[in-house]
Amino acid sequence: MRTIVVLVCLAVLAGPLPATNILLNSSFENWLFGVPVGWLTSELLYPGSAVQDSNSNTGTYCVKLSGTDTAAFVGTVAAVTPGRSYDFSGYARVPGTLGGSFLLAFLSSAGDTLGLPTLLPVYYSGSQYREYTTWVTAPESAAGIVVSFATLAGLEAYIDDVTLDDTVSPGGIVEFPARLRATDLRPRKVLSIAGSSFPATPSRTIFDPLGRRVANWTRSGVYFAIPER
Repeated sequence: MRTIVVLVCLAVLAGPLPATNILLNSSFENWLFGVPVGWLTSELLYPGSAVQDSNSNTGTYCVKLSGTDTAAFVGTVAAVTPGRSYDFSGYARVPGTLGGSFLLAFLSSAGDTLGLPTLLPVYYSGSQYREYTTWVTAPESAAGIVVSFATLAGLEAYIDDVTLDDTVSPGGIVEFPARLRATDLRPRKVLSIAGSSFPATPSRTIFDPLGRRVANWTRSGVYFAIPER
């Protein structure tokens, strides 16, 4: 019992355990032969359509996609666990009115697409990056997921910091209540320590591990915070 108490105290002192990003080279810092490591791009088919660029959101590099006579794309595949939820985030800088779309599609073990892909169109952001987010759950027969971004002919976009977080991190924690952003409109699994604060906006419905709706998380434990839309 004493050992368990010590381990719990160490976990609390260490801070929140982050969700795990399952995409390789998600900030496009590593390149080999003109292609970001871990990703497939249109550069192999259409030179100049997907190149390394220094106008990054974070770090040193990003991917610049330029669709001239054809589409330009960058994409990768990652293994997933059936029934598990994943938190997607991708940053795009779009100098024109339209820039293309992020696409997420689950795959079976045979490589077949499962259900309808999730599309996130991106829009004009000038010289600034804009974050695009969504929350997806792997079907029971899912083995992998395709994460990509594509532009149409004549469009241009800069892509950086594309992540897909496995929401079941070590200990099942996504983040503490104090780390919830008021503008975060995604479901969250939260570890609450007695006395934790609860952001007032946007309003969230809180459920305990048994699925019961509760008024607050004043008791220590894991809760599910679902924003009210």
